[in-house]
Amino acid sequence: MVLLKSLKRGVLIVFEGIDGSGKSTQAKLLFKRLEKAGFDALFSREPTDGEWGQKLRGLIRNGRDKISPEEELEWFLRDRQEHVEKVICPGLKKKKIVILDRYYFSTIAYQGALGLDLSEIERRNAEFAPPPDILFLIEISPHLGIRRIKETRGQGVDFFERESYLLKVKEIFNSLDKPFLYRLQGDETVQRLERQTQEILCRYLHERDLIEKRE
Repeated sequence: MVLLKSLKRGVLIVFEGIDGSGKSTQAKLLFKRLEKAGFDALFSREPTDGEWGQKLRGLIRNGRDKISPEEELEWFLRDRQEHVEKVICPGLKKKKIVILDRYYFSTIAYQGALGLDLSEIERRNAEFAPPPDILFLIEISPHLGIRRIKETRGQGVDFFERESYLLKVKEIFNSLDKPFLYRLQGDETVQRLERQTQEILCRYLHERDLIEKRE
């Protein structure tokens, strides 16, 4: 039986990167590792499975059609507001380690690549979305990312995954400068990336003395 490890406060961890970077795999691996180690962890993703998240997933599958970048941004904001209110903040209040597969940095990068103002996107998200404690940005070339998608999904590449578009997205990700940002190389093995994320989180928890001591 694994003894549960309690934290002094909740911790928010975000995985970001362009399509095919391996961020979803790493987010799930870290979640499973934490659960196995006895931590109270929670895994979630964006877009969510809620009303607005389903609309966004439809865009990703079928293309934008007549939806403008501005309207798309509003959908992302509504989806994220529900996510923050119903999942993220309640999880943090219960002192869980909340792990997210995508967050508002993806909105900055992907909607910014469509021409929307980056600082305005960040400002609007900052009004309600808590910043992460750790942001893992898994970096990879769009060419390799698309190749991985084709190999694993066995299907055509959608608008969100076109190389020219992902190059713009990657440039915006490259411009991020946050004190909680950790850049990881996506062309490393899955196992090496997994070890890196675990080591960074372990160091973070111990340096800030966040694990409750048991008598």
